[in-house]
Amino acid sequence: MKNKWSLFLLTILIVLSLSLSACAPAATEEPAVEEPAPAEPTEVLPEPTEAPPPAAPKTATMPFFEEPDTLNELYSQMWFAGLAFDLMNLSFWQFDDVQEINLELAAEFPTIENGLISEDGLTVTIPLREDVIWTDGAPVTANDYVFTYEMFMDEGNAVQTRYPFDTFVESITALDDYTVQIVMTEPYVGWAVGFDVNFLPKHILEPVFEAEGTIDNADWNRDQSVTNGPFKLKEWAAASHLILEANDDYWRGRPNLDQLFIRIVPDDEAQMAAIKAGDTDIGSFLSAADKPDIEELPDVELIAASSGYVESWFFNTISAELAAENDLQAGHVALQDKLVRRAIVMAFDREELIETLYYGLYRVPAVFWYDSPYEDTSIEPWPYDLEAAMALLDEAGWVDTNGDGTRDKDGVELVIQYSTTAGHELRESTGLVFQQSMAEVGIGVDILNYSYDVMWNSYGDDGPAARGEYDIVEWSTLPGDFPDPNTPDWLCEEIPSADYPAGVNWYGVCIEKLDELFAQQAVTVDQDARIQLYQEIERIMHDEMFWMGVRTDPDFWSLNSRLQNVKFSGVDPLWNAYEWDVAP
Repeated sequence: MKNKWSLFLLTILIVLSLSLSACAPAATEEPAVEEPAPAEPTEVLPEPTEAPPPAAPKTATMPFFEEPDTLNELYSQMWFAGLAFDLMNLSFWQFDDVQEINLELAAEFPTIENGLISEDGLTVTIPLREDVIWTDGAPVTANDYVFTYEMFMDEGNAVQTRYPFDTFVESITALDDYTVQIVMTEPYVGWAVGFDVNFLPKHILEPVFEAEGTIDNADWNRDQSVTNGPFKLKEWAAASHLILEANDDYWRGRPNLDQLFIRIVPDDEAQMAAIKAGDTDIGSFLSAADKPDIEELPDVELIAASSGYVESWFFNTISAELAAENDLQAGHVALQDKLVRRAIVMAFDREELIETLYYGLYRVPAVFWYDSPYEDTSIEPWPYDLEAAMALLDEAGWVDTNGDGTRDKDGVELVIQYSTTAGHELRESTGLVFQQSMAEVGIGVDILNYSYDVMWNSYGDDGPAARGEYDIVEWSTLPGDFPDPNTPDWLCEEIPSADYPAGVNWYGVCIEKLDELFAQQAVTVDQDARIQLYQEIERIMHDEMFWMGVRTDPDFWSLNSRLQNVKFSGVDPLWNAYEWDVAP
């Protein structure tokens, strides 16, 4: 710019000089005119360039078959809603992909050894991290947990359940801002699962409760503007999607992903279409039957996560006397004999069933608590052995006396009723295979399946399983406090009746020694001693054979290779979402 101005001024001077010469008298000599110096080269400025566009956010996509009914754990036990709870709000800890504790809000896991559990097992003290904040900057404290407990227990809130707080808690207090103390009325071995709930923000919800006497209608239940987990709610479009965005203030540090896009889909067919099209990174509630479709996709794999569930047969051992006392239906008289139950198991080839129907992706479990610290690995499943099965039936006195092809005894034909959930194709196929298998050893099978909305009705609602209207019933189940092994399913006192319609022992199992062992484990704090008790329980169950494991029943997920660092858990499925990342 400076050179241009110099040239410009010099030119003006020359023009003025020439003008003056023209007006002056003629001179005898032409005045010498100095030639202007050549101009220096001008600087060439670069053309302006546009700023690069911002990088697209790192996004992982997954479908939900059911839209969450709320984002407050007090009001829902929906599985998909639970996934959303855990992504946005933290509890003391989660269970990782090998069912070990992954600390979140707790600074240390309580044990007798570290002094955080009292010798009598009645008091648990939980220290909290002091560096966790809500997204509005307020600290997460023990007072939030105490408030959460109070909201569970207050009659003004129409919560899904108050268990186990209403059954086992004497008091929950904040010893200071970062120490929770739980005092129980009796030892509760499932406390690490039962008391591990997502914290509610007291400073947000307490004013609502004080004003309305309830938090049932609090905006926070659906619009979580304040959270403490790795993600927070950005957008919820009803019947369409949820978008969760990374929480910059998550105590571990900002997650690798910028956001999670949760698409609401109507069914598993819509999900499979999205998986095939590459429109989702994760697929849930898949099964071994989906293996052929997944194998055709080069960038997708099928991953199993042990969930504690086991596809099970339950034998109806309700005796005629017990049925008369409790207004139940007795099981077939043959099923009162463990030799017959064992023969039925040995006449059914579970390994072949798994290979044929399930592409060999499952295993035959020997015990109910398989793949857990409580499993007695020395116990083997009863083998498939037709000759041994027929010998057991002969020993029990069930033989074909009239030549009709079906065994009988004292004028009673050995024809049993198999039931499962109608519409579950693979379970219905299992029933047909079972029917054919039993024909080989002289046992008749009638199949009577029930719809989902009927099968699990309670005793008071005339549920067929609760009332004993079956001989063998099949479904998938797990211990009630999983991953803790405690379950009341086979306790004598849990047999339902008109006086106790809520009983969960729908199978008529009543073995005194079994009751004693379950009572002992329920108050045994020492882990090694408790394992020994469960292994004794497993040996009784294996011998008595009132329960049979058809196959393991892990959760199956699909995972697109573009999403990295994913480790699925059978307890807290998306426990390490803060580590997920997308391939560069």
